[in-house]
Amino acid sequence: MSPVSGEHLVAYKPTRFIVWDIHSCYNGIFSQLNILCAIVNNMFLELERKLVEIVDEVVPSVVSVTTTRLARTQLSQVVPIKGQGSGVVLTDTGFIVTNAHVIEGARDVDVTLHDGRSFKAVVVGESKLRDLAILKIEAEGLNPIEMGDSGSLKVGQLAIAVGNPLGLGSTVTFGMVSAIDRTIQSERSFLEGLIQTSAQINPGNSGGALVDSSGRLIGVPTAMIPWSQGIGFAIAVDSLKAIFDELVQTGTVRTPWMGIVGVTLNKGIASHYNLRVEKGALLVEVPRGPARNMGLQSGDVIIAIDGAEISGMEDLRSQVIRSKVGKKLMVRFQRGNDVFEGYLELTDAP
Repeated sequence: MSPVSGEHLVAYKPTRFIVWDIHSCYNGIFSQLNILCAIVNNMFLELERKLVEIVDEVVPSVVSVTTTRLARTQLSQVVPIKGQGSGVVLTDTGFIVTNAHVIEGARDVDVTLHDGRSFKAVVVGESKLRDLAILKIEAEGLNPIEMGDSGSLKVGQLAIAVGNPLGLGSTVTFGMVSAIDRTIQSERSFLEGLIQTSAQINPGNSGGALVDSSGRLIGVPTAMIPWSQGIGFAIAVDSLKAIFDELVQTGTVRTPWMGIVGVTLNKGIASHYNLRVEKGALLVEVPRGPARNMGLQSGDVIIAIDGAEISGMEDLRSQVIRSKVGKKLMVRFQRGNDVFEGYLELTDAP
């Protein structure tokens, strides 16, 4: 018998074709991967170029804020203490925004621009409750930042934090909008409507700019929340726009107050006290003020304000803080088995 039979030839030829097809498949995959890598690389290069353009546009609007306050040592000596933060130029007439805690207790405030020029600043107004302050400098050739709209933000959007600590140059961190409309308890109050971002916020950047992918101001970073290391928070620009004129004209912001102490109602509390509702703001104490004047009592549960459902104290605080002093709110509340409604006129916080 011949060493190479027809039977062997039939088995051998398809094997050659199979090997050839596998090589072709590998070549096709590698070719597609190379194309994909090139596309991804171009995308990153384009993103990098865009970020550099944004930073170049925003940096001239971000300033360094240096404060001097007097402190007494253990030996009763009075010594000057320096503080640092950032600020953002809002207008070409010299109005600058920073955090209220940056300038708190300051005897002198100095502003250093991106180009190195320094000016004495006047504190025009501040709201400690919102951690915002407006400064004024007499300078020409300023670069006011473009204002954005924090109300239209979406989770996942790009966010860039720009600061100018120590007056030594700008610092930039990059991230995204992680959450919106956050309420956080700071050392002195609740901060409402915050933007949470993965862009790193450090004390030197406090009072600087958080901008979107178009370089528009969407928030003012705050580093006054002690446990927020690794988590960035910024005061939404819409909050700034809402109080800017009042801060400039009066030097402060009249904070609306309804005069209650309460807790967020849940199923456990409702079951324990045999309440008819499981959601709302349960009033623990009603001292003298608008709520008592309206007739609210301890044990009442506020379930709606101006027709908007109230599921807890956070909702209630948001409704009040976004209102104005003197506004009358329609309050719906549960008392025992009955539901009542009445008007409550907000007054200044004491």
